[in-house]
Amino acid sequence: MKYCPKCKAYTEHKVKVETVRKLRRALSKGQRRAERRSKGHGNHGRYSKKPISQWKLHAKTTRKIDLVLTCTVCGTSRHVSLRRMKRFEVVKV
Repeated sequence: MKYCPKCKAYTEHKVKVETVRKLRRALSKGQRRAERRSKGHGNHGRYSKKPISQWKLHAKTTRKIDLVLTCTVCGTSRHVSLRRMKRFEVVKV
């Protein structure tokens, strides 16, 4: 049972798990700015620095969970995002 804002009541909901999040762009705004400013010859100031070595970069061990809750009465759906967690399972009671 979950609250549906359209029905304004607690109703049964279907739960669908979405774990993959889409990237906003290929590069972030800062990376695009750095590439633009570091074109040409000579010293590029802070954009001349070497990148962080590979041993400092690591993959995250957890992932963010998105739930899509669909009301069984009116059929409207909404997204709910949860915190980072290693394991997530939906249990029907």
